[in-house]
Amino acid sequence: MYSVYRSTARFTPRFAFSALALTATLSFPTMADDSQRIDQLEQRLDSMQKQMTESSLEKVRLNGFFSTGYTRANNDAGYDEATEQSDLETLSLFGLQSTFSLSRNTDAVLQLVSRGSEDWDTELEWGYLRHQFSNGSELRAGKMRLPLFMESETLEIGYGQPWARPPEAVYDPVPVRSYLGADAAYTINLSGSSIQTRAFAGHLDDDAASLGQTVNVELRNITGLTANWTNYLWTFRGVYAHAEATIGGTPPLGDEEKTEFMGLGLSYDDGSWLLMSELTRVEVDGFYQDTDSAYITLGYRVTEVTPYVTASWVESQDNYERDGTPLEVLDVRRQAYSLGFRWDMTTSVAMKVDWTHARGFGKTTGGLIGNQLDALAGNPGGRFDSTDVYTVRLDAAF
Repeated sequence: MYSVYRSTARFTPRFAFSALALTATLSFPTMADDSQRIDQLEQRLDSMQKQMTESSLEKVRLNGFFSTGYTRANNDAGYDEATEQSDLETLSLFGLQSTFSLSRNTDAVLQLVSRGSEDWDTELEWGYLRHQFSNGSELRAGKMRLPLFMESETLEIGYGQPWARPPEAVYDPVPVRSYLGADAAYTINLSGSSIQTRAFAGHLDDDAASLGQTVNVELRNITGLTANWTNYLWTFRGVYAHAEATIGGTPPLGDEEKTEFMGLGLSYDDGSWLLMSELTRVEVDGFYQDTDSAYITLGYRVTEVTPYVTASWVESQDNYERDGTPLEVLDVRRQAYSLGFRWDMTTSVAMKVDWTHARGFGKTTGGLIGNQLDALAGNPGGRFDSTDVYTVRLDAAF
């Protein structure tokens, strides 16, 4: 019995070869198309990965700074920690600063600093969140620099300063750097100038050196306000801050004492001439000294070299509160004169050379640790009535 589906075609070798040839002819274009599509997909994937990597890198900005220097004095008075012993550690530090973009108007800022004078231990100096609003205002919260001085933000970034070291008369009476809290700033742009006000509040708990020992300094309920006006040639600045200070030591120098800081500053920079000046007052109830201090710096740029001269002064205003007590060694009166220059070796490296002469201590120790320790040992006023400090410093930023 035969099926109705029986084929009448005969299967021959020639027919088989023709069928294979036809199959191959139809298959090769399809395989080529698939290979081309795979190549295109791989190219698109590589492009997407590159874009994602570039986008991630754009959200992170890394900067750093480095300083090292040689300092030596003609005696052991201890002006700005300089003695007859050559010192390479006091001015040496290394810092890294990262800015992470979290959104279009929000970022996080971290700054880590290692100091040679502190055995290169790494410390979180800054760590805050910042949000910028479209109306010109800004809000920050976290650990930030206490904004008391014109150079507070660049206090340890030596490359950003004209001097080999900031004038001690103004920058030394406040021995603390950063606080934990929040601030809010508002900027008004005028025709050719701008005004910025910043309110800040918080607290700090830090260590500082006093009379040859390390003491704890705690500032509670810090509140303050700064105001800046600039026309990008002249800058004028004012600051007021209030806190309650507890200062350790033997004997303790203060327990929740009312503390006030007031400061005025100005600067002028036309690309050739440089002028900077600050006037400050620190008032602390209790035994810690109240001080008035000021400095003025004048410099002139000659291509890559900027010679400068600085005069500074500091004097305590409440000596009567410590008369007849061991703490009268905190009384201070001093003038200092500096002559130096800055050489911008490259766009990110500068060398500075400085000579500073301090004198005019009167009947006080001059606020110098060598004289203070001598006075505590029974030699009123100390051995030194002047001192000379020589400094060579190298600063870099990247």
